[in-house]
Amino acid sequence: MSLAALLNDIVVGKIQLPDFQRGWVWDDEHIRSLLVSIARAFPIGAIMLLEAGGDAKFKARPIEGVELTKAILNKLEKLILGKC
Repeated sequence: MSLAALLNDIVVGKIQLPDFQRGWVWDDEHIRSLLVSIARAFPIGAIMLLEAGGDAKFKARPIEGVELTKAILNKLEKLILGKC
């Protein structure tokens, strides 16, 4: 999945966070470093996604900064479990 596709799916509410996942904790310097790594095509690890639905039902919430009007729960396809 491309970064552009991932970000688009987040904005339209297809990818959200499970309610138990902690909020954003990085400061501006860490964010800048991540963006520089992406721009330079350095490896940055992997994002673990869980397909929504099935037997395990988790309450979801939009990612910080996504407008609530755009994050519609019935569009939910995947949950972000973390970055490794």
